[in-house]
Amino acid sequence: MSGMLPILCVILILSVATTTVRAGLKCDTVKPYFEAQGFPASDIPKEAISSKELKICGSVRSGGEVCCSADMEVRLQARARDKHEKATKETLERMHQVLSTRGTRFHNFFKDLLATSKRGFHEMFKKTYGILYEQNAYVFTDLFKELENYYAKGTVDLDDAMDNFFNTLYQKMFTVLNSQYNFDNKYLECVGEHMKEMRPFGDVPQKLGVQIKRSFVATRAFSQALTVAADVLKNMQSLKPSVDCAAALTRMTVCPSCSGIADSVLACGDMCANVMKGCLAQHAALDAEWNHFVEAVDKVADRLLGPFNIEMLVRPINLKISEAIMNFQENSHDVSQRVFTGCGRPVLGRRRRRRDNRELELESLNFDQETSTDDRASTAAILDKLVKETRQRVRDSRQFWVYLPYKLCNDGLVVPPSNTKECWNGTHVDEYKYPVSSNGETQTLNPEVRSFGPRPTIVRDQVFALTTITNRLKSAYNGQDVDWIDTEDTEWNGSGSGSGDSTDQDTITDDEDGFKEGSGYEPKPSPPEIPKQSPPVVHPEVVPPRVDMEQNPAISNKNTTSSVGSGATRQKISLSRALTTYLVPIVVMWFGGCLTEWL
Repeated sequence: MSGMLPILCVILILSVATTTVRAGLKCDTVKPYFEAQGFPASDIPKEAISSKELKICGSVRSGGEVCCSADMEVRLQARARDKHEKATKETLERMHQVLSTRGTRFHNFFKDLLATSKRGFHEMFKKTYGILYEQNAYVFTDLFKELENYYAKGTVDLDDAMDNFFNTLYQKMFTVLNSQYNFDNKYLECVGEHMKEMRPFGDVPQKLGVQIKRSFVATRAFSQALTVAADVLKNMQSLKPSVDCAAALTRMTVCPSCSGIADSVLACGDMCANVMKGCLAQHAALDAEWNHFVEAVDKVADRLLGPFNIEMLVRPINLKISEAIMNFQENSHDVSQRVFTGCGRPVLGRRRRRRDNRELELESLNFDQETSTDDRASTAAILDKLVKETRQRVRDSRQFWVYLPYKLCNDGLVVPPSNTKECWNGTHVDEYKYPVSSNGETQTLNPEVRSFGPRPTIVRDQVFALTTITNRLKSAYNGQDVDWIDTEDTEWNGSGSGSGDSTDQDTITDDEDGFKEGSGYEPKPSPPEIPKQSPPVVHPEVVPPRVDMEQNPAISNKNTTSSVGSGATRQKISLSRALTTYLVPIVVMWFGGCLTEWL
């Protein structure tokens, strides 16, 4: 009898163990979880069923029995995949919004800065040069138009734009300062050819050209970089989890409930890290280029805060151009004589009254800036803060793609780091035995999700976009030109502001409809001859000294038809004054002479 006692004890222990397992798999304990997932009570097994039909959760250590059917497993897998995809999108979208918002703020600031500079330029030059400036305002509005177009599209050659501006300004000033002569187009071409050797504006064109090129290239590169990075984050949201990823997510988040664990146990941290690294392997492909991009943005930001500061250039551009004009005035006689020597003496025009040759004299050489010192300081402070904050935001995104798996795991998927034993390891609640896989897109040794093979097209495109903008940032940092030929043709950095962004506050132009040639920035949509003529005369006695190029259509033997555009009304006024001023005195003198001889 005593020999039977051990046998009875063993049988009793096995019976208790079997009862415990079966009691642990009573599906009533996990029924609330499945109902919360949207399953009707009729679909949820009331008793544990065989795990053989399950493809993913069939390997859990639950005695070969589970609390979810094969159909439930499929549906739970789809939900696990969708939940992961949503969490990934939300994380990428938050970073997208950070960069997109900063980019929009920077764009709007620069847009307002350029508009303010343009407005201040017009007001100062109108006050200083009066009607002479208004007649030739298109020369200056063309320059601003070119700068606006470069920032918006990058299709403008800044070197050519500055050369054309100063060459046109040079010809206009030369014509005005020598208003007693007639100049045809051929002669003016010769005048332009002598500009560089004579340097009538001093060193202003060279210095200003270099400053504008460096600052505008860096500014556009900085703005475009934020746009490209935001687009990359947006485009990467379209990546879908792979089949292996969906299976691993199911094993990590669904199988605990299928195995009858009612307490919604969380995954072990290392297991989640491996699952997410495998699922996000294609995202990790961007890490190296993204970090290079961050470094390049950081360096360009330093330039914008220092020698390439766009605010210090754009705001006082009116003073810089005024300095060039004054340099020309100081050397005007010498410049004219050298041009006459090189191009020949031009045809002398009709003599007329002049106001002591003061057509271009300034009312005052004290160019009072319309913007107060406080306003300038405020604008500079805003730019400084904007660039610094944007730079810091970009810095914070360094290794963003490597940290992304951990960011998702920490969003309620894993137990605290201190708890390494009471967590789900993929088959049961215990410590996770596998090491954490290395970072990167190659996950051939990942125990949860193996990922390898060629990159998807969407990933290759984003890597290329980051590489391209990084190279452009490097060129901008070094003060070199940037080729924007393949940049998407979006105005004002794709901010959605529509057409006419750059001229909505323009007080210079008569027509504020955009940047197209002939859009109405001149008094009339015609060639450059128009600005030479004066507007309708209010005070006729002051007009002749101001208008120097179209009042003598019959004098030049080479340009007899190119400058007649005064209009019928103006011709009648000129004829009437000519008859009164010249013919009547001549007739009186002739009659007096005849009378003297007769007597």
